[in-house]
Amino acid sequence: MSLKHNLIISIISLSLATFQSIGHSLEFNLSGLTSKDDPNRVTLKSYTVDIDDDHPAAADKWRNNPIDIEGVMSYPKDSESSPFPAVIYLLSSGGYNKKYDDIWIKQLNDAGYATLMVNQYTARGISLKGGLGSSQDGMGDISFVSDVYAAIRSLKKNLKIDQNRIATFGMSWGGGVQIFMTSQWYTNKVGDGEQIQAHIALAPACYMTVENPIPTSAKILMLLGEKDNWNEPGPCIDYANKLNAAGGSAEVIIIPDAAHAFDTAEPKKSKKAMTWHCQVTWDPKTMMAYHKREGKEADYSKNDWGNLWDDCSKKRKVTTGGTSAQRKQAEDAIFLFLKNNL
Repeated sequence: MSLKHNLIISIISLSLATFQSIGHSLEFNLSGLTSKDDPNRVTLKSYTVDIDDDHPAAADKWRNNPIDIEGVMSYPKDSESSPFPAVIYLLSSGGYNKKYDDIWIKQLNDAGYATLMVNQYTARGISLKGGLGSSQDGMGDISFVSDVYAAIRSLKKNLKIDQNRIATFGMSWGGGVQIFMTSQWYTNKVGDGEQIQAHIALAPACYMTVENPIPTSAKILMLLGEKDNWNEPGPCIDYANKLNAAGGSAEVIIIPDAAHAFDTAEPKKSKKAMTWHCQVTWDPKTMMAYHKREGKEADYSKNDWGNLWDDCSKKRKVTTGGTSAQRKQAEDAIFLFLKNNL
């Protein structure tokens, strides 16, 4: 079996390098709500999926509610290097955070990547402050998957973009969207077969995955916190193993002693938050879903799936934050992955 079919788990040793990107002022400024005449604003043709239809058996209903989503393009300063490779950047459940999101965008642009930040909230009447358990409660994951495919279609019409060098990037809930997109089933059902080159999932939510995935051709990098008690690393590692066993290419890097949102490089803090402590898998052939921890199963085709989630969505004490060294490790891994795969 070749290396790409094997799970690569790297335990990175902490370096003493000082991370200097967070905390200083930035020339680059991205507003969460751009004006309609902003030349970098793009309209993404997507769909809104109600939470009641956010399951595989309801795929025929997913296109019932079309919606225009806001996106913001940003390019490297060296315009002569176009067409550029591009990274689609999806916000987390925390919404838009200037201090956090703008820095990732600037670093990607400085490294030569065009970016398309997707604002999946405003058009749906959801606050850009985000926050699970608030105004996002009625949102389905498939809505955000649809948004990313809308962004892909937009980039493939952009003459400044190299259509054969597109990646997606998401943290937490945004990272969970990357997990969905590794399965050919979602690509066909939601994305009309659109293929890209790579996914980056930072502390992703892996609470629901395909039991027997047929991988897409895209490679995925999962960056997981060893001590993440919001989005636990175990289900992500299990899914990466399945992807690789099926011929996909998943690389997993575990950051030692890291909590959720370790790449913010902010002091660790604890709080109660809505979490999804689930490990649900489902089989596209039978539409049967299984909750490993609870020993429950349900038939999606009969819309008998709500009982799987009874013990999943609860407020629990979680820890967030990290160190500058952990942020630096995330940066190094991400830009090496992009260099090698884009």
